[in-house]
Amino acid sequence: MKTRDDVAKKGAELLRAGATMLQTHCPDCKTPLFQLSSGEVVCPGCDRKVVFVKSDEDEKELLELMKVSELEEDLVKKIDQIKEKMSKTDDPAELDKMAKSLSSLLDLLGKLRHKKS
Repeated sequence: MKTRDDVAKKGAELLRAGATMLQTHCPDCKTPLFQLSSGEVVCPGCDRKVVFVKSDEDEKELLELMKVSELEEDLVKKIDQIKEKMSKTDDPAELDKMAKSLSSLLDLLGKLRHKKS
């Protein structure tokens, strides 16, 4: 857990880096939020990005997009794990099994990325 001094230091670092302190506070820790030059809003107390939504529908869309992104990350990790295992085995049956799994994961990843765009 961060101390008040840690949060203040992080806020000062953000200001030196060109961020702007906003009048809005984090809904969780009540620390002032900062807007980066990229437009992203961050909380120095929670060390996370903050997104503002205007309606319940916007929130629902954002949550769905976040779930898809998390699933995409998980798929990429599994693909990497299978690639690693494939490089360590010479068993044709095991390689065939891993290749089929890899193909299925790549197909799913392609469908997710298509849905996002």
